[in-house]
Parts: sequence; C-alpha cells; structure tokens
Amino acid sequence: MFGFALKVGMTRLFKDGSSIPVTAVRFGNSTIVQTKTKDKDGYDAVQIGSFGKKTTNKAKTGHVKKHAGTDKTFAQLEEFRGVDAGDKKSFSIRDFAEGDLLNVSGYTKGRGFTGVVKRYGFSGQPKSHGHDHERAVGSIGASWPQRVNKGTKMAGRNGNEKETLRSAQVVAIDQEKNLIFIKGSLPGSNGSFLKIKKVVNK
Repeated sequence: MFGFALKVGMTRLFKDGSSIPVTAVRFGNSTIVQTKTKDKDGYDAVQIGSFGKKTTNKAKTGHVKKHAGTDKTFAQLEEFRGVDAGDKKSFSIRDFAEGDLLNVSGYTKGRGFTGVVKRYGFSGQPKSHGHDHERAVGSIGASWPQRVNKGTKMAGRNGNEKETLRSAQVVAIDQEKNLIFIKGSLPGSNGSFLKIKKVVNK
C-alpha cells in the first residue's frame, strides 16, 4: 500500500505509560491512474492520483481520463516504481494499521543561501586576534594544485533536498479524520506532501 499524505504537524501521544513524539499526516485517498510494465514501458511502476484539485491543465485531465476513465483532477500525480498494486483500483487509510512500517519521502525545508557554519556546522574563526569575520569559511585549499577541489564545503544553497525516512512506525490511526500518526519527525514543512509506502516483509 502506498500513496500521498499531507504533513499536518508534530505532537505526542501517550501509550503504555510513555510519551511518544509523533508526526500527524493526512492520507489522501489514492486512485490508481496507470500501471506500467517492463514489457511495455521498460520498467514496472504504478501511477497514483491523490488529493483533489479544482483545476488542472488539459494534458493531465486527458491523461487521467484516458487511463483511469474519470474526470477527476489531482493535486498529486506521480509514479511509484517497483511496486505492485495487485487487483486494487484505489487505496484508503483502511489499508494501513497500527504497527505498520512505512518508508516516507519528502523534501526538507529550504534554508536559502547559507554559510558554512549553518550549512555544515563549522566552528568558525577565533573571536579575537584581529578577526573581523568569525563565520568565514577559512582556507579552501593548499598552494597546490592552485585551484579549489571539487566537493569542497563552501557556502551555498541549503535544504530543499529529497530525503527518505525508512521503516517509520505507525503509532496510531484516526480513520474518521484520515490521520496517520507516525513515530518521530518527518522531512518537510507543515502543509507539504509526502510519499508513503508500506514496508512489506518478504
């Protein structure tokens, strides 16, 4: 079982006498739009549409109508590779249960252009002895090879990178509100979309 969820925020739940930090996500009922096979398309994948949207472009509308036979418009329309939906045409929150393990993917919070102290945790320069910029990067190479080596840690864009949290445990489920409470923190800001996929033990 897999699909998209909207990150709501963090809270805590009390279970068996202990406090468990959890992230609440709202699961969107998912419609299987298209199934791709290795013989026909070169790879195995299932395309999922989730979270309704008032308007979308004609290309997506025509694609959904052609493969799924519906006029629904989706805010999220992406593929899950290497999965098998079986005979199911859709997924709902009822396909998940407490104790399930999920792989959760999302984009981390964007931090903008940051220096090395915030980006990599550099200690910076001494605060005295004539230093006027204690958060500077410092030396970026030796006298040879007289150029900056590739991969040198320097200031630049920070965050907004895809991150996957594997085997996150489902602590509780609220089927009436379509909420799944997952143990720990998840990537992304509140209101961002996450891809979740149940870990199947073979």
